[in-house]
Amino acid sequence: MHLLVVAISFPSPEYPYRGAFIGEQVRRLSDHVERITVISPTAYVPDLAKRSRAVQASLPLRYELLKDRCEVLFPRYVKAPGEAFLRWTTAQWYRLVSKTVADLSRTRPISLIHANAGSVSSWSAIQVAKRYGIPCVVTYQGTEVHTTLANRQKGWKLCRDSFRMADLNISTSRSIERILKAHAQPQGRCEVMLRGVDLRMFSPSLTKGAGRPIVLFVGRIMEAKGVFDLLGAWALVVASCPNAELWVIGPDHTNGRFSREARSGRYGCSIRVNPPVPLPDVAELMRQAQVFCLPSHAEGTPNSVMEALASGLPVVATTVGGIPDIVESNRTGILVKQGDVQGLAEALVSLLQDSDCRARMGEAAHEFAREYLDARKTVLRLVGLYRELITASCGNDKLAER
Repeated sequence: MHLLVVAISFPSPEYPYRGAFIGEQVRRLSDHVERITVISPTAYVPDLAKRSRAVQASLPLRYELLKDRCEVLFPRYVKAPGEAFLRWTTAQWYRLVSKTVADLSRTRPISLIHANAGSVSSWSAIQVAKRYGIPCVVTYQGTEVHTTLANRQKGWKLCRDSFRMADLNISTSRSIERILKAHAQPQGRCEVMLRGVDLRMFSPSLTKGAGRPIVLFVGRIMEAKGVFDLLGAWALVVASCPNAELWVIGPDHTNGRFSREARSGRYGCSIRVNPPVPLPDVAELMRQAQVFCLPSHAEGTPNSVMEALASGLPVVATTVGGIPDIVESNRTGILVKQGDVQGLAEALVSLLQDSDCRARMGEAAHEFAREYLDARKTVLRLVGLYRELITASCGNDKLAER
């Protein structure tokens, strides 16, 4: 089997955190798939900020993720700023994916295409798959469904039409599948499949330290992740739990505003802000923490929450996106309404002040992860679906020849 993965973003040696969860899944798939090629078309946007130009320039055109088994391609295309000229962007993606399939057909023909995200990546993948008679799988990660499709934002038809035309549609939560089915009738098969996490890496601490209780946030530091709601809640938390600490890990997309506010006198020295760290370090931070918090305004099915559950942490989060599909309020965590700063503070305080409740929820969280979030089981199921599609496709080709 030669699998072609089409991704909006993918890790590179210089930027290991771009699309990291897809990179991890590809590594796991490589244990069961003979050959994988990843294509992640990379935009060149004229007159963009210096940092963005630096990212584009430093991405390699290609590199081997795993020697002789997995190659990653970053072909370039010119893109207008923002979402202007979306048709042009879609056409460029189609051209690059089609060229890749054509080039590989001479030496190692593609058996199946898997696009991650219902957007330009999935639409171009499906069109190329139909052109070459290859089965196509699309995984819907969350934001493109909960935000773009549900609110009919620019590009929503790409997501809708991908769901309608793909041979296999994989939703990462039941709420995502419900929204998709409300917008289109699929021709192909539909499955719900949580991405899962590495349970060997993310596991509960055998002994929680007796030091200051820690609340952990891992993710992009931006308003959509509710980070300023978290700051507002934290002012109330430290009034009731003066020994508590808040650790915030992730890239800052607020131009330093969050860090400046976190350092202000109203929080004392209770907040630490750090840039992204490798996954093994995230796992270690989760073993040190007592509570995980993600007060997002919009979400798909966040990896960080799944990692926290696997680490045996009770989760305080909002009732957005696919979060309610993986966090059961008052059993594996506490869910509050989006933007409810007071409710967020009360949830955090209740867990910080009740170690028995934290322990019960943490144990239930880990049991849920063992049952439903084992990435190894997910990959085995995914490979089985690949083989079914390829077999069915070969059977259809033989019928067409008769």
